[in-house]
Amino acid sequence: MYELELERVATEVYSRGARRVLLQVPDGMRPLAFQIAEYLGKAAGVEVVLSGDSCYGACDLATRQASETGTDLLVHYGHAPFLPEAGFPTIYVEAKIPVDVVALVDAVLPYVAGWRSVGLTSTIQHTGQLGEIAKALGKRKVRAFIGKGTGTTPEDGQVLGCRYSAATNLPEEVDGYIFVGGGRFHPLGLALTSGKPVLVANPYNGSVSLLGESELMQLAKRRAGAVSAASRAKAIGVLVSSKPGQMALEMGKELSKRLRERGIASFVIYLDEVRADTLNNFTEPEAFVDTACPRIAIDGVAGVDRPILTTVEARVVLGEARWEEVWGPGYLG
Repeated sequence: MYELELERVATEVYSRGARRVLLQVPDGMRPLAFQIAEYLGKAAGVEVVLSGDSCYGACDLATRQASETGTDLLVHYGHAPFLPEAGFPTIYVEAKIPVDVVALVDAVLPYVAGWRSVGLTSTIQHTGQLGEIAKALGKRKVRAFIGKGTGTTPEDGQVLGCRYSAATNLPEEVDGYIFVGGGRFHPLGLALTSGKPVLVANPYNGSVSLLGESELMQLAKRRAGAVSAASRAKAIGVLVSSKPGQMALEMGKELSKRLRERGIASFVIYLDEVRADTLNNFTEPEAFVDTACPRIAIDGVAGVDRPILTTVEARVVLGEARWEEVWGPGYLG
């Protein structure tokens, strides 16, 4: 399924003169980890160590682990570069997955009936084929636009869980979006950011589903309830991630200070990964504010029965904004 680019990676590893490599792959690719490691070890003549920690995105580079294991090079699969300076020599492998364009377009056509135009978007695995999809839709009388890549999402139409400008940066207004990929993680963020309906076209099983206003309203009610509960808290923990692309220590310290100024006991909790067993051991805070990936708060952490707010929602608790002002298009920035 994945384009592993083994020859290209092995050649680059060898050319860099690496002796030991740390291989980092996301959960979905871990069944292939030994295969990749064995190939690189033989083809490039290097020792390969596998990272067993989280790999949620290019913001989650295993640079500390690479340093601790004495490796010369980090090989990171599944994502495109995110950090301007990774802080450690890194080879990125996007692990593209080919899409059956004709089948996908045939599947989405009944859902876009009545739409004058659509925006196309995807993760890095499928952005290379968005142009083909747009042409195929055009032949079926559906105008499709692809937003220009910018900054941390340089590929046209590429989205991350916290970045959607390459999807929304369109030359014209559209009636909705088609997200090419699996799951609800990225399309939900796109719907929150754009305020428009999003079709999820899953190329792995051929399914198509609409993420519309009703689902967003359910989310709005949950988030409003979390903000209301946190507004009554007498103690709030501010979560700061140690992940290279998520760390916002200064923001966390400033938020904690502003909370204390309002009479709320608050301290920064510095951690690598937000897990229920970690947070539940801090029994004093009645709520948390997440300064790392905003999706941690939005999607929730199973097993945590206290509110986790985004930094935008924290402004409501601080009295700096009203809920009506923060909810809506642009909610994730």
